[in-house]
Amino acid sequence: MVHGKKLAKEMLLPSVLEDDDAETESEKLQLGEQIEGQTEFNVRGPKDQCSSPDRNTKDRGERQDEEKVEEEEIEQEKRGGEERVSSDEDYDTDLEIEDKEEAYDPTGQTCYMEACKKYQVVPASYFLRHMQNSELSMMHRGLGPQGTKALAVPLVTNTSILRLNLRDNWMEEMGGAAIAEMLKENCYITEVDLSDNKLGDYGAKAIAGMLKENSTLVNLNLSGNHFTDKSAEYLGPALMTNTKLQHLDLSYNALGKSAGQNLGDSLSENTGLRSLSLAWNCIRGRGAVMLANGLGGNIYLRTVDLSFNGFSKEGAIALGQALKENSVLEELNVSNNRIPPEGAIRLAMGLRVNKTIKSLNMGKNPIQDAGCYGILKSVQENPDSAMETLDFGPNMATTSCVRSKGQMLYRYSVNLQHATRRFSESSDKGWFRSLFVHKVDARKDAHSNLLSKKETSNLYKIQFHNVKPECLEAYNSLEAEVQNRLHQDQDYPCEVVGSWNTWYGEQDQAVHLWRYRGGYPALTECLEKLNNNKEYLEFRKERAKMLISRQNQLLLEFSFWNEPFPRPGPNIYEMRTYHLKPGTMIEWGNHWARAIKYRQENSEAVGGFFSQIGDLYVVHHLWAYESLQSREETRNSAWLKEGWDVNVYYTVPLIRSMESRIMIPTKSSPLQ
Repeated sequence: MVHGKKLAKEMLLPSVLEDDDAETESEKLQLGEQIEGQTEFNVRGPKDQCSSPDRNTKDRGERQDEEKVEEEEIEQEKRGGEERVSSDEDYDTDLEIEDKEEAYDPTGQTCYMEACKKYQVVPASYFLRHMQNSELSMMHRGLGPQGTKALAVPLVTNTSILRLNLRDNWMEEMGGAAIAEMLKENCYITEVDLSDNKLGDYGAKAIAGMLKENSTLVNLNLSGNHFTDKSAEYLGPALMTNTKLQHLDLSYNALGKSAGQNLGDSLSENTGLRSLSLAWNCIRGRGAVMLANGLGGNIYLRTVDLSFNGFSKEGAIALGQALKENSVLEELNVSNNRIPPEGAIRLAMGLRVNKTIKSLNMGKNPIQDAGCYGILKSVQENPDSAMETLDFGPNMATTSCVRSKGQMLYRYSVNLQHATRRFSESSDKGWFRSLFVHKVDARKDAHSNLLSKKETSNLYKIQFHNVKPECLEAYNSLEAEVQNRLHQDQDYPCEVVGSWNTWYGEQDQAVHLWRYRGGYPALTECLEKLNNNKEYLEFRKERAKMLISRQNQLLLEFSFWNEPFPRPGPNIYEMRTYHLKPGTMIEWGNHWARAIKYRQENSEAVGGFFSQIGDLYVVHHLWAYESLQSREETRNSAWLKEGWDVNVYYTVPLIRSMESRIMIPTKSSPLQ
């Protein structure tokens, strides 16, 4: 025991002696002598100790107490040394922490590393290297929902990145929600691409919430995110609220009919968007119509892409109306929308008055010759048109549109500025205008001779008698008696073609159509004989008592129409009367010469006439139907025939006014 304590003392001495003064050193030497004496004493044994007269010997108990005290002192010294070492180390550590005070990290690297640890994802080294760039592009990195969450944490406070591209990272709904929450706080990022991330309806809801609060985002790409009609319910109200977003891409989603309605309502009130892409969706039917109506009411959009939807005829008609109302749209893409010729023609009616459209893409629609021709004609007839480029796509334009005198002029699209300049300066000056209007050669003959049947030279007279309501039945009886006599008398070169009472139109009206075989000479001969016929003069006096007013016209029949012959009944007859613009009769005749074939299948065409004396530039078309329902079905079936829509399109602009009469034949009428 004593020997062990001596070793412990010797281990402590060197360190102690180095620092102690001389007095301390002498005390240590005396302590060494005492220890040496004690050692010798121990060697001699207890008997010698007890019997030694020279020393102050103690008994066993006292020595043990001393040894115990010394042992405790040594242990305390050891513990004191360890505590001093530990205390020194702690003191040094505190100094180091104070020396390494954390600096402000504007890029958020520290919090990104902590977020990665929290979400158990590997930090993206590319992100760490480019956190201070103005543009961060991390496409196709496979971040996933967790990686996106971690990325969003430092972006909340990042002040360097202005453009963020996270396309195709499979972030899904939760990742998209994290980015949306980040954009609520970040006021520096202006462009974000979240396309192809499968955000779904939940992600759309989060994005919509962000758009209601964010005031810095200008460009947002949400293409290919599996958005449905439900997503549009969230995005629609957000677009009404947000006034800063200028460019929005919602292409390659699953937006359908309901989405078209929601977005249409939103677009009519949106004041921020300048460009919108809804390409590759499923907007059709009523949704397409509502969306087009919304575009008509928008006064900010400059570019709209509606390609690869299903607008078809109804949507194209609505777009035509929108183009009439919209005064800011410059670029419109409606390619691949199953638009038929009739739809293209109705859309072209909007182009006839639109002043802002510069580029129109109609590619890969089955518009055929008629649609191509109609659009070109509308642009040409619009003096204020701003159109620069028309794209009809492959196989949609007619041969006449791409060739002139065997020379290939253009294949798929037309640059109107270049084409106009090129062909106006070339020898083929009429080529470009020939695309728009039917060429009418200079005529040296009267229109009547060009349009009427020369071989028959028949002259027709139509009479409109407005009868007193209480006299209509008596009038019909009296008129039938006189008509039969004149009709059967060979001395009179005239015959009644048909007599009717108006059913729908001007009420209590009688309409009579007379034919004079031999033209004006036959008419003159007939009138002279009637003026010398006392019985006829008495008839006229009696008839005059029954009439309120009367009117007549002298007519010629169109050469391409059927000559009216008696037909059995029962039928109802429709007389459609057109008041044309002066100088347009030839063009009217040219179009109807091709169109009448579409109305011959059910033998509904009775006769076509144009005025010679009376109201001029008046055309009467007479049709026969079994009933009103038959009339509706027959007219609708005409629209299914290729070419009928072209006729309607080109003749409507020629008309000043028109009216329709539904008539019931009288008992004496040859046309029943």
